[in-house]
Amino acid sequence: MERDVATLVDLVNQAYPTLPVMTNLEEWMSSLIENELIFVQRTAVTEKGNSLTSTKVMTEAIIVLHYPKRDGKYQPLSASPLSNILRNGRYSYRGTTTGLLIDVDLSTLRIDSTRRDRTEITFRFEYLQPVVRDQVEKIQKFMVEEG
Repeated sequence: MERDVATLVDLVNQAYPTLPVMTNLEEWMSSLIENELIFVQRTAVTEKGNSLTSTKVMTEAIIVLHYPKRDGKYQPLSASPLSNILRNGRYSYRGTTTGLLIDVDLSTLRIDSTRRDRTEITFRFEYLQPVVRDQVEKIQKFMVEEG
């Protein structure tokens, strides 16, 4: 699992510790979801150089809270636990498994609960990715000619 997806899963697990999390899009699209479940997906938007050692990555996250069905009716799940975690961290979150720090763009945070069976939470976030460079052999001895 990539670092940014793992960080989103950490965020969701902190907000909803008892709910299962799915990250595979094909599995999510092909299954009929009867139980409560959280689907997490991210889409890379842009990458641009930040410094000689890092790249700034802008990504869009989609978190879908599927409601449990009891007695033929859907029981809504609140988006408040996730919102509270982000608000308390000033819209930054550091993943517990990867240590990746993401900064959420508050202006893009959308919570859509118009569907009867789920709530969709979307937002953009950015993080710094280190630039991987090839190791080069350093010169340890210099020959100096005097003359």
